[in-house]
Amino acid sequence: MPASKEFYYNHQIRRYLVQFMSIFAGMQVRVGWNEDKEPRLAPIPIVNASKDRVVAAIKGENTQNKPMRVPMFSVTITGLRQDPDRRKGVAQSRRNTYMPTGGMFPDDISVVQQRMPVPYTLEVELGVWASNQDQHYQILEQITMIFDPDLQIQSSDEVFDWTRLTRVQLEDIRFDENVPMGGDRRLIQTFMNFSIPIWITVPADVHKRYVKDIFIRIGTVSVMSDDSYEILADLDSQGIEYEQIFNLDGIDLEEGS
Repeated sequence: MPASKEFYYNHQIRRYLVQFMSIFAGMQVRVGWNEDKEPRLAPIPIVNASKDRVVAAIKGENTQNKPMRVPMFSVTITGLRQDPDRRKGVAQSRRNTYMPTGGMFPDDISVVQQRMPVPYTLEVELGVWASNQDQHYQILEQITMIFDPDLQIQSSDEVFDWTRLTRVQLEDIRFDENVPMGGDRRLIQTFMNFSIPIWITVPADVHKRYVKDIFIRIGTVSVMSDDSYEILADLDSQGIEYEQIFNLDGIDLEEGS
């Protein structure tokens, strides 16, 4: 079997993580006031805490002494477990007939067969890092007002993706404050745990399944057998040809017919 038939990867967990991170993208904190007495805002960057070793070294300028810039968000996947309560059966499947906009019938019509996806619960931890309590409270207030008690997200816009909608629920908030030894700069840390019901989807089977032409041939055979190969061989020896009795191209599919 070719390797392409054995390998399947559709970035499903990664897409859920990106959708989760986008919830917090664009958040800001007030860091002071400008000359016009208007608040001066600073963006809060968000990073994936599980960095590739090479990428982390490049961003850290190949040194461990570079201080971390705050405020910032970090995201880590802390767990992935099956959720049997959301299972709708084992080896269940559904079929849908699909024709794209502007397609021609019957050449562009397809049958999409999908197996029931496997339900999981994705557990994600959001780290909130700040240097003072004012920034800390600003960030917490912006986040906690969003989740009441959860937030719905969409992972794709595919027509037959029955798993594209899910929700992010805030489960727990933990506070921690770290004062480095021998220094006066403190780092305020808050870890927020979220759960996301997700589905791991099996690749769909897309095929064409309709009768376009029907051919038959009628004749008397001398063989006394149920073997179709022997019957066809007898018809071939008699020179009996196939006769077309149905052609889909000849059907009027206009509206009202």
